Amino acid sequence: MFSLGQRFGAFCLALSLAWALPAPRAHASAYEAELPANLASTPDMCSLLPCTEVFPGAHHFSERKGQPPYVEAYDKDGADRKLLGYVMLSTDITDTPAYSGKPVVTLIGMDKQGHFVGLKVLKHSEPILLLGIPESALINFIHQYVGKSVTDTIEVGPSRPDENIVGVDAISGATVTVVSENHVVMLSGAAVARQTGIIAPTVRAPAKFITTGQKYDWAQLVKMGAVQQLLVKPEQVGLPHGPEPFIDLWF
Repeated sequence: MFSLGQRFGAFCLALSLAWALPAPRAHASAYEAELPANLASTPDMCSLLPCTEVFPGAHHFSERKGQPPYVEAYDKDGADRKLLGYVMLSTDITDTPAYSGKPVVTLIGMDKQGHFVGLKVLKHSEPILLLGIPESALINFIHQYVGKSVTDTIEVGPSRPDENIVGVDAISGATVTVVSENHVVMLSGAAVARQTGIIAPTVRAPAKFITTGQKYDWAQLVKMGAVQQLLVKPEQVGLPHGPEPFIDLWF
């Protein structure tokens, strides 16, 4: 017959052992995941990464090409293969930091028409996704891009058809993370789209410096574009509409 104290001690021991056991996972976490050491340098990127997961139907991938780099996705290997689209690694194109100050490393698939066909977070360092917000929220967030076009104007928050804005739902409590990830996805897609002809390249005349000897006031500088304003509304970063701007910056 065990005393009350002995029973309580046994309960505490069992509880401590339960906490010590690793928790079961539905999928491998991307938090601080270890990526291949030679990922940034190997020509055959898709030999190290799950490219088929972000490009359904593709069974063969080229080596890295272009600047910034991307790979071509084909239906099969061989002379009669068919080009389906492109796969890119976000950190080949941009190291835009998220809330943690580190980038969310994302693998992105895009078809020949510029539609996103698959995205996968390979690694992130977001502590907010460990403290109350499940990592699945980030996975669900990036899946919103599937079917959308690189030529769309996509912002975090509600869609605004009158402004031709396509919205994606934010993650409550992780606004900085998702705004950063939106920038990463769209910048990466656009960089490859320009190289492959999906987006026509922007041709700009070479800049020329001239001396006028004239002094300009503030209004004149604004009118000629020498001084510009960055105005970001709360709804553009997934926050409720408000009278005050989220960012009001002159530069």
